[in-house]
Amino acid sequence: MKSFIKSTVFAAISSFLALGQLSHAQDTNDKDNTDVTTSSKRFWEADLPGGNYMVALDRVSSVSMHSYIIGKSLVVYEVCVQTSGSGLVRFYTFEAVGERSDSNIAKNLIERGKNLVEQGGSRAGIDTNTTVEKEYPITTHSHTIEYRIFDKEDLNQLYSSLKRSWKENRGRKFTIK
Repeated sequence: MKSFIKSTVFAAISSFLALGQLSHAQDTNDKDNTDVTTSSKRFWEADLPGGNYMVALDRVSSVSMHSYIIGKSLVVYEVCVQTSGSGLVRFYTFEAVGERSDSNIAKNLIERGKNLVEQGGSRAGIDTNTTVEKEYPITTHSHTIEYRIFDKEDLNQLYSSLKRSWKENRGRKFTIK
């Protein structure tokens, strides 16, 4: 029984603390993301709210998109770019397990948690939608470059841009506004 209570409390706290990025509803119809071919054939570049990333296309060795669950409470969607250098870049977004369920109780609990995280972030001057949280060595490793993306659709567009650039060996600049 204690184990069940412990895991339930952990899931609730994780949802409250980690879901600030889900606190703003976005209408995908008014997105101003851009994905344009650049004059430089050598580079793929991402201009994101959390920073910028540029990689030489001939240094990319793999690109992947996958999802996984953390602590039975969060679903992470992630795009990874491996290069011939020592760095690995990760672009990710996440949502609470059960967020898409039909349960009003779950939705209300998650929404309340999101509001609390957003309020705390605004008081501290932090954009909880795009700020990466790192806890070495639990969540990441050295030589890992991370960007938190607010919306899963933005992540899908980023992956499409990267994959197209790499396949065509043509430079592109992808921007999330």
